[in-house]
Amino acid sequence: MMLFSQAQNEDEPGSKDYELLERMPNYKIRNYKDFEFDQYEFQQSKDQKQSIEGRKIEIRFEHYKANTRVVKKPSYLQILRNYSAAIEKAGGQILFEHRNSDFGHYFLKTETGKEVWVEILTAPDNGRRYTMTIIEREVMKQDILVKADLIEEKIRIEGKIALYGIYFDTGKTLIKPESEESLEQIAIFLKNNVDVNCWVVGHTDLDGSFQNNMELSLGRAKSVITYLQDNYSISPDRLFAEGVGPLAPVSTNETEEGKTLNRRVELVKK
Repeated sequence: MMLFSQAQNEDEPGSKDYELLERMPNYKIRNYKDFEFDQYEFQQSKDQKQSIEGRKIEIRFEHYKANTRVVKKPSYLQILRNYSAAIEKAGGQILFEHRNSDFGHYFLKTETGKEVWVEILTAPDNGRRYTMTIIEREVMKQDILVKADLIEEKIRIEGKIALYGIYFDTGKTLIKPESEESLEQIAIFLKNNVDVNCWVVGHTDLDGSFQNNMELSLGRAKSVITYLQDNYSISPDRLFAEGVGPLAPVSTNETEEGKTLNRRVELVKK
C-alpha cells in the first residue's frame, strides 16, 4: 500500500495540510485555496445557519487510487467520523451533521483564542474525494477599522454589517471617544448612499439581567443615531434604533472572546 509520505508527493504545488487537522491516510491534495479574508455559512441546526468571517482555507483531498476499484477506500461515513472524533479530542464540538452523514460542521478554539470553524464535505463516490473548508476567526481582527466602502459592499450583498469599533463603558450608553473613526466611516457611507435607510441595532452579551440588556442595547443604538445626527447632519428620517440584547449572538457567551463578539452594533438595511 502507498505510504502516507508518498501520497503527499502528489500534492498540488504550494498546498499544505491544515496544521490542526491531519488528512486521511493515502489521500493527496487535489486543490488548495487560502483566502486572507472571506466568509462561509455553517449549519448549527436543521433550520439555522451562521455566516462566519475570517481567513478561509479550502482543501480538496483525493484518494491516490481514486479511479480504480481494486484498492479499498474509506466510506464517506468513515471519513466524517474520523474528523468528528479528532475535533472532539482537540476540545471542539460538533455543530451539525447531516442526517445522511455526507457533511459535518464543527467548531473548536485554540489555546490562543482563535476560533476555528470546519466543514467536512464528503462526496458520494465511494470515498474517492472529500473537501475540508476552514474559517479562522480571530477576535482581534474584529477591531480593525471598517471603511465606508466595506460597509457599502456588505450592505449591498448581505443587507447588514456588524461593527466592532464603537465602544461604550460597561453598562453605559455614552459613546467613548475612540469610536470616532468608526462613526465617521458610517457617516461617509450614509452620505454616499442617500437612498439607503438603516436600522441601527444594539447587541449585548449575556452578562446581567435580560431586561437591563434589552434596555442597554436599545440605548446604545439610540446614542449612535444621535451622534451621527449631531456630528454629521444625518437626517433623523434615515436611521431607526432597535435593541435585541443577547437574543442574536454570533459566538458563545461562555468565553470572554465570544462575549466580545456578541457585544456589537449592526447596521441593517431597511
